[in-house]
Amino acid sequence: MRKILTGITLLTSLLACVRKPEPPESIPQPHYAGIFILNEGQWTLSNASLDVLSPTGPETYTYYEDAFRAVNQKPLGDVANHWLRSGDTLWIVMNGSRLLRCLILPTLREAYIVSFPSSASPREFLLLSPTKAYVNSLLDGYVYRLNPLSGQLTPPHIPIEKYAESMVYLNGRIWVSCGNYAYPARNNKIACILPEKDSVEYYITLPRENPGPLLVLPNGELLVGCRGNYADQKGMLVHVNPDEGTITHSVPLQTSVYRLQRYGSEVYMLTDSGISRYDWQSQQVEYSFITHRHLGIQPHELIYGFYYDSLLQSWLVANAKAGGTRGEVLFYKSGNVYHRQRVGVFPARLIRYP
Repeated sequence: MRKILTGITLLTSLLACVRKPEPPESIPQPHYAGIFILNEGQWTLSNASLDVLSPTGPETYTYYEDAFRAVNQKPLGDVANHWLRSGDTLWIVMNGSRLLRCLILPTLREAYIVSFPSSASPREFLLLSPTKAYVNSLLDGYVYRLNPLSGQLTPPHIPIEKYAESMVYLNGRIWVSCGNYAYPARNNKIACILPEKDSVEYYITLPRENPGPLLVLPNGELLVGCRGNYADQKGMLVHVNPDEGTITHSVPLQTSVYRLQRYGSEVYMLTDSGISRYDWQSQQVEYSFITHRHLGIQPHELIYGFYYDSLLQSWLVANAKAGGTRGEVLFYKSGNVYHRQRVGVFPARLIRYP
């Protein structure tokens, strides 16, 4: 979650809201395929949702709103923070509900639920093997171990510095960013976990506070997106040599950075200016790759996620608008938005299945 910007919009929405929105009506389908959209929803309102766009032609789609609710006859829950697909299995991390949901594709039927302790605040799911996975937790200083086949937690869990954000597997180790949360609490480290010992081996201190997204670069380095403090300290990109645990490059940014994504050898970032492109070899940043102006949306609207669809050869950009209202996904190609799809509240992540 983009804490400061999101927090402002969430507070505005909560003050203006007199009751929870009525759940949308949707007819369950025997199977789902196409573009899956995870809508984060608003904190405490349990209005996260999973939508599906199924193509019916070159540029036409059937929209299945809140497909998880339609299939499982219950809401997805409170704040859908992360997901991961492996084959025909989809795991969704519910931060506010303190749940991990395991869904079977293409039906979206729920296979099991993992419930975390009341102190937990699950952030991301990382699959290590068919029988081992990690879920890090923002607030209580643990990385939880579980069996992804059975959905059973397998203590003892791994103590870690607060506040755990992102996780990646690289060179036989798990890397976890430990960032800021509630001011004045701050952190500027990434943790290195040995999975065979289920323990933190060491921490790397970064030159900028509030590390968030992590990404493995084509040359094997770890790229860390430090978000700064959202006030007088902007973001920074930090290159880490994972074999030596050393910093090789630090690239100050003009904005904060909220998400990192790699498509082939190209690296893209979600920043305050929209979608930026990063040349990881020259350490140059193109801030104006896709901006509000390119998309024809207002400067105050919140670009909240993006996905490049190689089949459509198009960028799918999630616009949360002012927050607290239904967002939209914009289909962008060759300098033009050629399709707009209304979706759920705070659309954040997109994938294609199968």
